[in-house]
Amino acid sequence: MRFLASLTLFASFTLLHAQGREKILNTDSGRVVLHYFNTGKVSTKVWMDKDDRWGRSWAYDGKGKEIFRYQTRKIGGHASAHFSYHPNGAVSKIDVSDAPDGGIQWYRSTATFDENGVQTGFTEQGHDNDGLIPGPDVRITTVPVVPDPPKQEVVEEQRLFVTNVFVVNESKYICRMEAIAKHPSPAMQGGNYTMAPGDTLHIGAYTTGEIYQEATKQVTITAKRWSRKAKKQVPYRVLREDVNAVVPETRNYYIVLGR
Repeated sequence: MRFLASLTLFASFTLLHAQGREKILNTDSGRVVLHYFNTGKVSTKVWMDKDDRWGRSWAYDGKGKEIFRYQTRKIGGHASAHFSYHPNGAVSKIDVSDAPDGGIQWYRSTATFDENGVQTGFTEQGHDNDGLIPGPDVRITTVPVVPDPPKQEVVEEQRLFVTNVFVVNESKYICRMEAIAKHPSPAMQGGNYTMAPGDTLHIGAYTTGEIYQEATKQVTITAKRWSRKAKKQVPYRVLREDVNAVVPETRNYYIVLGR
């Protein structure tokens, strides 16, 4: 049986390489799709969690430098990034689309790149709370990108850290839970929920720069249940907080409630 499984895995791996420069990996945290240059280096990487809700997409130039990064999702609307490629495996075009459920906000953009990973063009359109993107007084819809001359100083790109927040009802009772986001956003709106015994609920996500920040600093959780013995609502408390790293810059944060 073990030999058969190894043979099947080898056949699948060979088939992937025979079909082109793309490889699909199924991990404990989700699904990863890798696309390669002719040289064997990674050109793009796309990760989606095992619940098929939250993801992230990256693109790199031939030297391994990151040239694009975008958080994607399939809940609360959508956010997606679609890659097109040059014959050498380099990204030629990236189409981005983002819109929440309901509301007037939406956004689309297209960026183009040469075979060396240098951005050659960019267009965008959309609508936010302030109106159209670009505004009505902006007539340029295509912005050619000219590489800057070499500079002596080194500018470091800010890293973004994404935290998915989950609430776990570890008791044997149904409870009412309220989540209040300190900085409401389409990805972290807060709300009132009914949680069954043992239920785990994803209440949203937030992004911070450079460092992770505790979920309890981003969202306030309160929960109660009806006690027949006490004949009143009794509060739950936070039993513990568990953290699980998904990828180096994305983690799952579990707030565990109970009596």
